[in-house]
Amino acid sequence: MEFRVDPSRIPEPDRRDQESPQRYAVRSAQSKVREVSKRHRSALVIGADTVVVVGGKLLGKPRDKNEARLMLESLSGRWHQVVTGLCILDCGTRRQRSSQTTSRVHFRRLSRQEIEWYLGTREYRDKAGAYAIQGFASLFIDRIEGSYLNIVGFPVFSFERLCRRLNISIIADL
Repeated sequence: MEFRVDPSRIPEPDRRDQESPQRYAVRSAQSKVREVSKRHRSALVIGADTVVVVGGKLLGKPRDKNEARLMLESLSGRWHQVVTGLCILDCGTRRQRSSQTTSRVHFRRLSRQEIEWYLGTREYRDKAGAYAIQGFASLFIDRIEGSYLNIVGFPVFSFERLCRRLNISIIADL
């Protein structure tokens, strides 16, 4: 099986009034899949979108270093949710399946110096909530509940379950 990265060219959608973070993440993943699927006839298109939610506020990817700083300050010493919307579309049959996975993450209290050090790594760029658990930010996280891979941004268990629902075996070619 051949794999190819074909990024969506559409901007992140705006969140609708009263839309849950879970529904927003799924809708965003579905939008990406629909856009990419227009360029393929027989591919299996996979789309995902991850958001971070703290105190009811949705944190996407920071626009700049200052926004990243504000996000990290808001996460310091608190629990937050990481929500990943996942969508798979079989271009040949046009069958589509979607799901969402939610995990909880707790940051220990961060000092200003630690936040500035982290910003200096530039790891925050293109990351929901301005951090990557699999990178330097792992130093800040003292507890998680749920799927670690969801927090990384791709819940493999949910992906495999969606494939089974589409009668696609991901282990058949191994």
